[in-house]
Amino acid sequence: MTTIVGIFDNARDLDKAVERLARAGFEDTVYDEVIVEGEAGSSGGGPMVFAPGYAPAMVWGRPEPEARPKRADHGQHAIVEAFKAHLAEYHLPLEAIHSYALNFNHNGEFVLVKTKPDRAAEAMQILRACGATKVDRHG
Repeated sequence: MTTIVGIFDNARDLDKAVERLARAGFEDTVYDEVIVEGEAGSSGGGPMVFAPGYAPAMVWGRPEPEARPKRADHGQHAIVEAFKAHLAEYHLPLEAIHSYALNFNHNGEFVLVKTKPDRAAEAMQILRACGATKVDRHG
């Protein structure tokens, strides 16, 4: 399997990408600080995978990206470490994980798509067309 990582700096473009990926039959996982913080506080594990037609209110329906207040350093550190742990589950290179964690720490929003190699270019095109600030392919 191939993992495609799309990074967005606004919720409107992120929402559009998630909708288009779902319509094209891709299964994606969305990460932002609020989602990872909620997961870190829950007893369950594993990433949140959003099926077509479903996404939490914290991601969908925001007309503009919310300015999230920064947590205390120790709380923010725990959130970033949880995000890095999720990325490690995708078997991404360590250098990429550190780079993504830095972007995530500055309120980047991520879509990760796992797909067969022959559909990777299609997923990347969707992310770019929807305004991803960066799109990477791993695997």
